[in-house]
Order: sequence, then C-alpha cells, then structure tokens
Amino acid sequence: MRVIETVHAEPRDVTYSPCYRVNFWQQPPPGHSWPLDAYALTEVEDVTEVLRWVTDHANGRLFEVFAEIDDEPEGSFQTSRKTGLVRLLGTNPNAGETTEFARFKKM
Repeated sequence: MRVIETVHAEPRDVTYSPCYRVNFWQQPPPGHSWPLDAYALTEVEDVTEVLRWVTDHANGRLFEVFAEIDDEPEGSFQTSRKTGLVRLLGTNPNAGETTEFARFKKM
C-alpha cells in the first residue's frame, strides 16, 4: 500500500446513493471454477447497510462488494449490467485460475 497525504476533495461528480454490486462465490467441487450469485443493491443509505446485508446473506460464502461507477437503469435478470465497478471489499477466487469448462472428442 502507498499512502499519499492530500487536502480535502474537490470532486467533479458525487453520487450520494450509488448502486452497489455484491458477488457471492460458492465453493466448487475440485477442478471446477467458483460459481457466483450476483446482486445489485439500490436505494442504499451507505456502505454499512450493504455490509449488514452481505453479513445476513453470505451463508459462509466468499464475497466481493463493488460500487457502480455510472447510473444504470434496472433491467431484467437476463440483462447484464455494463457499468464500471470499483471494488470495495473482497476478491474473485477465480482470478488467475485456469479451469477446464469443456472437452471435445474427435468423432
């Protein structure tokens, strides 16, 4: 970690109630990648509310918490969210892992 002393912030933009993303990672069987359950949390007071929700719903799973960079409208479950994310907490257990997801047989 590198620490830089600074004066107060003069941000060009501020979002006081961002959408937060939470990924829960389930322990996989050996040789498989970690599957995830992803959630978008909107109308959140602050990150402590998100962390309380994560604690109540983690059920022993690893997790990541992000803040979305841009406002993105709510879509259907099948519609992927596209906005950039800033990781606030956690890690992706699949990062850097190579996992076989298919094997083809010559016929």
